[in-house]
Amino acid sequence: MMTHATSPGVPHDDPHAAGPGVDLEEVVDPRSPHIRSQLAVGLTAAAAVGIVTIAVGARGGLLSGWDQAVHDWVLAHRGPGDITLATIVTTGGITTLTLPALAVVGAVALPGPRSLRARVAAGALLAGVGAVGVWTGLLLNGATGRERPAVADWAGAAGGPSFPSGHTTAATIFALCCAWALSARFLGRGSRRLIWTAAVLWSLAVGWSRVWLGVHWPSDVVGGWLFATAWCAVAGAVVAYLRHRSVAAPAHD
Repeated sequence: MMTHATSPGVPHDDPHAAGPGVDLEEVVDPRSPHIRSQLAVGLTAAAAVGIVTIAVGARGGLLSGWDQAVHDWVLAHRGPGDITLATIVTTGGITTLTLPALAVVGAVALPGPRSLRARVAAGALLAGVGAVGVWTGLLLNGATGRERPAVADWAGAAGGPSFPSGHTTAATIFALCCAWALSARFLGRGSRRLIWTAAVLWSLAVGWSRVWLGVHWPSDVVGGWLFATAWCAVAGAVVAYLRHRSVAAPAHD
């Protein structure tokens, strides 16, 4: 990704101002959490992912007992109505829906007047962060190879290993990336809190649906939440750092 310093007197949304390539200062809003804070959140979540992954790999102990207890409780309390609701909610973690939606959100949410190229680049950046995160989660999923609950307990479709939950990971990455992009459009603290609250509720709802449908253990969902949080926080810190560098870089002749 190429960057350049914007020349004085050149409109920021001039489609010819950047030359070839994409400027991060044009497609990433400067109002972002402090880079160190983002890294701290990301690394803490990543460490938690590691701990849960080790516990899952042990295939026994307190975590397995908790998983089984929650799973049994769900089977005893779910009914046709809430299963239907969970089936609808779980679509919020389908990657063929969430990743294209991220591209649209990234393009539309870019604040201020921008060129079409900048909006397309912003959408591609957001969708790219999401896609690589989902793919990395799938690598971890394949590496752990955890078995799902018994097929007889399923009330929905599923496939592949169980940890971390792919739907939960995709939904959480989608929600956090959307909140990152959309919150840049609003100066009011209340509006931004509402956006982030909606993002959290989205990821919680999809995670709940996977457990309620009986296709995942609860710790699979927790792993998905933690992994997605780690990915988005670190990715956001890296993008913000690169943006600050591109803004500070001297112009080249």
